[in-house]
This record gives sequence, structure tokens and C-alpha cells, in this order.
Amino acid sequence: MCGRIGFDVRPGELAARFPNIRIPEDLPPRYNIAPSQPILTIDTTQARFVRWGVDGRSETGHFNIREETAATNTYYGSLPRVVVPASHFYEWNGRQPLMIRRRDRVPLLLAGLQGTWQGQPAVAIITTVAAGVVAPFHHRMPVLHEAADLEAIPVSRLVNDVRNEGPHLLEPPTEYQLNLLS
Repeated sequence: MCGRIGFDVRPGELAARFPNIRIPEDLPPRYNIAPSQPILTIDTTQARFVRWGVDGRSETGHFNIREETAATNTYYGSLPRVVVPASHFYEWNGRQPLMIRRRDRVPLLLAGLQGTWQGQPAVAIITTVAAGVVAPFHHRMPVLHEAADLEAIPVSRLVNDVRNEGPHLLEPPTEYQLNLLS
């Protein structure tokens, strides 16, 4: 966790929560954002898109940092904290993707660390021990800036391929729809 997120957040929703930050008006919805792709971050002065994944010991970098590591590692502990807004993130039950979102549909505010990727701004999402609806599916989840009542909803298996994009990804899988009818 967290290896895929969605962003279907209206600019007004973020502007109300971050009144001192200029939030871009033309935020396109994204339904299948993966590490190495751009994601929106908000710090104390600005909102901007940066690469998801910071420099690290592996070739691909680190897209997640454990909160325990951020607290004890001198390098990660010195990185500035940022907020990563998201409408949802995904977990999997076998090959079945589940959309994890707030029941009230308010955007999630994920904790992040602002680092770099090859000299350019980048971000890693901070993870913690999974709790609530996430715990049965994964042992880690993103650190949330606000407590939230989360729900896990089965969605299209098209989420399994990062090349797929669009609101149809949030539709229930066909076999799930059939189970609802019986």
C-alpha cells in the first residue's frame, strides 16, 4: 500500500479546505494513478503536480515510506511534509480491486513527504499499519490527515492495468452485479 490512487476532486472542495493556497481550476479527474505518474501535492505555500516516487536505493525509487522509517531515518525525517489529496485509493482482494474511500465522499488527505526524483520535485506517500476496512486486504495503508469512516467497494478489474483510465473503472465488476441481483 499505497500503490494506486484516484483523483476525482473538484477544485472548490480543495479551495474550501486550503483557503490560503491557490488550487488550479482545471484539475482533470484521474481514476488509476500509479507510481511514477504526476499527482497533486499541497504544501504550506502551493499546490502543484509532482512525480509520485522519490529517489531511493532502488532504480524506481520509493513511492511509499513507512511512518516508522520517516520518524527514525535522518534523511526521510528531514523531508518536508505535504498533503496528497485523493478521492480514493485501491487495495486488492486477490485479483479483485477495491476502491477505498470516505463514506461521506469528502476527499482524503494523504500524508506525504516532499523529496526529489533526479533533481526534480517528487513525493512519497507515508504509510501506517492498516486498520478498519483496509486491514483484511493489506497490512499497510496511507496515513490520513483526518480520521474518516472508510468503505471498501469492489470495482472493475480493469483497474489492474495502469493503462486503463476513466470513470468506468469505478463500476462494480460484472460478477458482483450478478450477485446483487440474486
